[in-house]
Amino acid sequence: MAAALGCFLASGYEQTTIAQIRAGSGVSNGALFHHFPTKEAIAEAIYVDGISSFQGGLREIVAQPPDSLRAAVGAVIGHQLAWTQEHPDQARFIYQRGHLDFDTEGGAAVDAMNRELAAEFRRWMAPLSDQIRPISMLMVTAIVSGPSHALARRWLAGQLKGTLTGYADDLADAACAGLSGTPVRRPDGGSGQPAGSLGRVRLEILDDDGAVTRRGEGTVQLAPP
Repeated sequence: MAAALGCFLASGYEQTTIAQIRAGSGVSNGALFHHFPTKEAIAEAIYVDGISSFQGGLREIVAQPPDSLRAAVGAVIGHQLAWTQEHPDQARFIYQRGHLDFDTEGGAAVDAMNRELAAEFRRWMAPLSDQIRPISMLMVTAIVSGPSHALARRWLAGQLKGTLTGYADDLADAACAGLSGTPVRRPDGGSGQPAGSLGRVRLEILDDDGAVTRRGEGTVQLAPP
């Protein structure tokens, strides 16, 4: 699997051949095909292994009750960035590969892991429900993990300097503000919202069926923290 991962990243999945993987791993044809009948099977195994490794760290986090919304969000984002930083090749492959088809063995395995982890997250976050505005778990995941994924992709592409984990605090502050709808005050007394700054507000007017009838946009002066 390690040899295949190196081949996939160096040559691309489509261009990589079974012969290259066998040569890089030093195993015989019989041994290779005994474990993996196709190149796709190898790719699925690498993908599932990476997702399992990443989610293992998340399961350790949700095993302990969260102290606060900020601590919970910070722990999740911190792990996401740290895992990517420590496993850059696996992270690159997962991003390049995208999602597995759910009708495959690997796709079914990832789907089952995702569902189980989502249920664990719901239980873990239940005590924090009064600190989170009414939104779906899908939106919670997007707010917490989406920006981190965007920065991780840029960091893996060499577009960002320094460590990826150096962005953890700012990302956690932004995620908390997005979940609660209010600025987050840091333990040191600072805030993610500069004094006297401007904010842009976008409004949508809905009819009784939930369809958007009018849209508007304006600028407001935000109060100092």
